Amino acid sequence: MQCSNNMKQWVLAAHNHHDARNYLPSQFNYGSNVIHDRFGVNYQLLPFMEKQNNLDAINNHATAPWLPSISDIRTVPIDTLLCPSDPEKGQLAMLGGAHNHQGARTNIVICIADGAARVDNTNDSPYSVTKVGTGYDLKAKTPGKGDLTHRSLFHWYKRSSFGSVIDGLSNTIVISESVSGNYDNDKIRGSVAVYPDIDLGNWISKPNLCMNIRNGNTYRWGTGISNLNHPRCGNYLDALNISVAFNTIMPPNAPSCVKYQQEAYQVGFLTATSYHTGGVNCGLLDGSVHFVSDTVDTNGLPDTPTGTDLKGESRFGIWGAAGTPSGGESKSL
Repeated sequence: MQCSNNMKQWVLAAHNHHDARNYLPSQFNYGSNVIHDRFGVNYQLLPFMEKQNNLDAINNHATAPWLPSISDIRTVPIDTLLCPSDPEKGQLAMLGGAHNHQGARTNIVICIADGAARVDNTNDSPYSVTKVGTGYDLKAKTPGKGDLTHRSLFHWYKRSSFGSVIDGLSNTIVISESVSGNYDNDKIRGSVAVYPDIDLGNWISKPNLCMNIRNGNTYRWGTGISNLNHPRCGNYLDALNISVAFNTIMPPNAPSCVKYQQEAYQVGFLTATSYHTGGVNCGLLDGSVHFVSDTVDTNGLPDTPTGTDLKGESRFGIWGAAGTPSGGESKSL
């Protein structure tokens, strides 16, 4: 119940943001008070979660979302973003990587639709962003081939309006949940496998290959499979999708796989996970919260294009349709 209530509060904050600014927050931030553009959706929602003081404290001395210290305001958790079922929710996550830093976790993750490609690649932004004085000048450019450019409400510097949700607010998932993890973790919940073989080349990836590396509650490590340095949901302020997002491809509580062991890993399946029995909570854009089963229809996890402009209905059944705001599907959870 607490998890569901937190999701309702998050969606309410997103609605209030939209009411005030006529668009939803973007992944990667820009504007007159930009301190670093890699601050993501949750950073922009802080004032609408009654956390203006946190935002002011961050803005007073922050340089980047991935460089907090123990005493930094960036390591103070936001209760609205946490689920009581996550046993590590109140602890700082060890993120690893070059900085070996810690972060405040989130269990709420934004939906980045049903695209497997360009899940973390700033070079494939649908917009051209130029620094102008203390702000940024935003100009639309010709859409590229990245799936998320067109399929998702959230992409780098993309400001989506409710008017773009042609499938209806009550049919569109905006958030779900993910168990948070730590650096060098091997659990399905909270970590991601680096598994290049999920991508076969020729712009085709295979979700079922990701499903096959599961070994109970952990990954089946072996040839071609390794851990990812950055854990799931270890930094609520960051814009990297591994920290704050999921796609509606793999069913809830399935493995997560990416192609490259780096932040800009491009191709990947990021899964919604929880310690709730049998599924995950999902918040829809109309403010309702639904429990989605691990056995939700994914149309058998077909092969999926990774480098083409996806259009029309989702390939991934009801789960995929619920994640796309403008696929033209009439399906509902």
